[in-house]
Amino acid sequence: MLVLEADHVLRDAASPVIAGGAVAVRDGLIAACGTAAEIRAAHPRAETVSLGHACLMPGLVNAHQHGRGLSQIQLGFPDDSLEPWIARRRGRGVPDVYALTRLAALQMIENGVTATLHANYSYGSGDYEAELRASICAYDDAGLRATICVGYADRGSLVYPPADEAAFLATLPAELRALIGAGRPGYLSLAGTIGLMARLRADYAGHPRLSFAYGPAGPQWVSDEAWRALAADAKEHGLGLHFHLLESPAQAACARSLYPEGVLARLERLGVFETCASAAHFVHASARDIADAARLGLRIVVNPGSNLRLGNGAPPVAALIDAGLRFGLGTDNCALDDNEDYLSELRLGRLLGRSATVPADDQLRTSIAVATEWGAEAAFLADTGRIRDGFKADLVAINLAAPEGAYLDPQMPMLEAMLARASGHDIIMTMVGGRILHRHGASTAAATESIRAAARLTAAETRLDAGTRSLASELSEALRRHYVAAAIVQTCRVPSGSQ
Repeated sequence: MLVLEADHVLRDAASPVIAGGAVAVRDGLIAACGTAAEIRAAHPRAETVSLGHACLMPGLVNAHQHGRGLSQIQLGFPDDSLEPWIARRRGRGVPDVYALTRLAALQMIENGVTATLHANYSYGSGDYEAELRASICAYDDAGLRATICVGYADRGSLVYPPADEAAFLATLPAELRALIGAGRPGYLSLAGTIGLMARLRADYAGHPRLSFAYGPAGPQWVSDEAWRALAADAKEHGLGLHFHLLESPAQAACARSLYPEGVLARLERLGVFETCASAAHFVHASARDIADAARLGLRIVVNPGSNLRLGNGAPPVAALIDAGLRFGLGTDNCALDDNEDYLSELRLGRLLGRSATVPADDQLRTSIAVATEWGAEAAFLADTGRIRDGFKADLVAINLAAPEGAYLDPQMPMLEAMLARASGHDIIMTMVGGRILHRHGASTAAATESIRAAARLTAAETRLDAGTRSLASELSEALRRHYVAAAIVQTCRVPSGSQ
């Protein structure tokens, strides 16, 4: 038995703060929660950890990210419109997937994240299963709780709608067509994807922290046939479906072309909502899309920093709240400050969701729910996101000294000050399944520096020759011209010579 004591304990978004509180943990689960005096009296022989002037609360949930421990800025790709930005990745080789994911997991833990959804995509190594298993091992070694998405796409890899791809290719010089043609195989076939999922479910059956979901990339990238098959297998085996949705102007235009009846209405017909489903971004959702999402029980994951940085605009946070949608938050490994500071990203999402008609305390409680229990729902995680007897002991402690600063008015609620001013630097403990992974500003991982060194090494080794990087930049500009000509993306240029 372990007892954690703190000046403030928050059970969940709806509960009052317990002053001088404590949480008892046994066998990786919450055993009790109450005042420190009550918990001490009930468990007099328990080991006690005093967290001092801190808020102990459910761990934060990063409900959409890709395991990229090094940001695109660090890898040499400036912020840009989404489609040209993605194309620049062709200027790098295939990295050590374990090294990047292990660093991403470390960064999340240091920033108070106890659980995440890993939206996997292919690096094009030619061995997708090996890539995915490397990420799985990284999360397992880190001790993080993770839902791992098995990715899939079968169309629109270069241009969407897919019908426009041939005409686009015809505009390219031979050397760019050669660069595209040299691309390595990415995802598995549809049958191969379902087979991989079966192997993973068998290999990790009963794992205490790792679970799986399907990750069809998004409507513009996945055929109706594939949606139907993946949804059927997900329903049969109780799996979730997580996908990108209406992230960019180009994707929204594609959805109008491919799904005139409404993209969610089509997915409904294909059986997607016969199992649990969540979708990231949703920036260009119409009023009809939002109403359909609410009707179908679709969980949304907002990614405010990523959406703003990649020229897609702000997610419709206020509209989601007004529609009664429960939504989570993800950093997308592209947060506003180009780090994994979850609390800062949560603050940005809260500002975007301000409403003159909603009381401030309700907005504050919504933010806490987004970061904890709603995020857990979007990541298909049960029995986490709250401090409740029998729930998983996934907890975070936030030091309150820095948020309070030199002076804090006695009338200012502690939670308001914490969400308005705290950052990842204020995380003093991260616990997953009753195991402390981070304490007092330092990871408990013995190999912390080696984790960072491995990421640096793979970044250096995968930097391709200047000619290939230049061709990737040319392809990026060609895609920009294509979407600008279609009047569906803003011109957003990067500095000349950036590669």
